[in-house]
Amino acid sequence: MGNFLNGLLMNAGVIGGADGPTAVFVAGEGDLFHALTLLWQGMTGIFVVMIVISLIVYLLSKITSPKKGEGEE
Repeated sequence: MGNFLNGLLMNAGVIGGADGPTAVFVAGEGDLFHALTLLWQGMTGIFVVMIVISLIVYLLSKITSPKKGEGEE
């Protein structure tokens, strides 16, 4: 846990304009491998959630769609 906290101790700066901050940059001796590990885990999580939501929407549309022959009189 201590190594993780040491990786968070970096210099952060904000570049701003008259309307407020517009960009944040971080410089320092961070652990690049740890950052890349968090990046791929986060992106994988996002894609998994998108796939799950797509499957739920697909299944609900199949379940709730009117059957052929129904409603036609």
